Amino acid sequence: MKIAIMGAGGLGGFFGGKLAQAGHDVWFIARGQQLAALKTSGLRLQGPDPEIVISHPNATEMPAEIGAVDLVLFCVKLYDVEPAAALIKPILTDATAVISVLNGIDGPQRLATALETGTVFSGAARISAKIKAPGVISYLGSGDRHKLTFGHPSRNDHPILVPFIKACRGAGFAAELAADIDEMLWDKLAQLAQVAALTTLGRIPMEVAMQDPLLFDIGKRVLQEIAAVARAKNVAINPNLVQAKLDIAANYPPNLYASMYHDLAAGKKIEVEGIFGYVAKTGQRLGIPTPTIDLVYAFLRPHASGGTLAT
Repeated sequence: MKIAIMGAGGLGGFFGGKLAQAGHDVWFIARGQQLAALKTSGLRLQGPDPEIVISHPNATEMPAEIGAVDLVLFCVKLYDVEPAAALIKPILTDATAVISVLNGIDGPQRLATALETGTVFSGAARISAKIKAPGVISYLGSGDRHKLTFGHPSRNDHPILVPFIKACRGAGFAAELAADIDEMLWDKLAQLAQVAALTTLGRIPMEVAMQDPLLFDIGKRVLQEIAAVARAKNVAINPNLVQAKLDIAANYPPNLYASMYHDLAAGKKIEVEGIFGYVAKTGQRLGIPTPTIDLVYAFLRPHASGGTLAT
C-alpha cells in the first residue's frame, strides 16, 4: 500500500513510522529541520516499547515527486489546512482516501472543500506523541493503547479501508471505522479540550492537574460545557461523556501534556481558535453558556500566533 503522511510531526511520524516498519510504501511530507533529519539520520520512535529506527525513510517537501497514492494521513495543524491541502493535490486521484487527523470539528469539511478530489474521512488518534528532536518522535503509552478511528457519513465502504485497517493492525496499533462521525469528533474534542485547558494554562502535566481539586473541577466543567453544546447541535454524544473522560484522565501515562502546551512553550502558533474559540462561538450562537471555555479562550487567544513567553 502506498501511503503519504502529510505532516511528519508527532502523530504523522509515529503512525507513518510504524507503517513503514511494517513494510508499506510510506512517504513523509516534511520541511525544515525535520526533513533534513529524515534524509540524513532517518526516523526514530522512542517510548515504552522497543525503539523503532527507519534508517532511510522516503521523505520530501515536494509531494508531486511521490506520484499517486492510495491513502493520505493528513496530520497538520488547523491553521495549516488549506496550504497543506494545496500541496497534496498532485498525489490524489478520485480513488485516494484522505484521513484527516485534525483537532477540532470543522477541519475535515475545510479539507474536503480545499481538495475537491479523493474522499476525506474524519479521524481521531489515540496517542500522545511529539517531536523530541529533528527525526526523533517521543511517545507515551505502549502499543496496545494506540488507536486510529475514522469514518465518513456515506463512504465507509471505500475499497481501501479494509486493507488499511489490516495494515494498521499489522503495524502494531488498532484501527477501526466510526459509525457516527459527529459523535466521534465531539468526543475527541472534549478529551482534547480538557487536557489542553489544564496543561496549557497550568503548565503542569495531567496527573498533577487531576490531583488538584480546583483544577479537577475546571476540567470537569470544560467537559460539561462541550457536552452541552454538542447536545444543542443534536449530536448523539455519550450521555456519560463527562465521567468517562474523567476516568480516562485518571489513568493517563505520567508526564502527559497537550500538544497545545508544547506548541505554546516552543513559541509556535496554537490551535486556540479551532478548539476553544469554536466551542465558545458555537455556544454563543446556540444560546448555551460556556463560561469556563470562554475563560480559557480569553487567556490563550493572545498566544494564537506564537511568540516567546514572558519569564
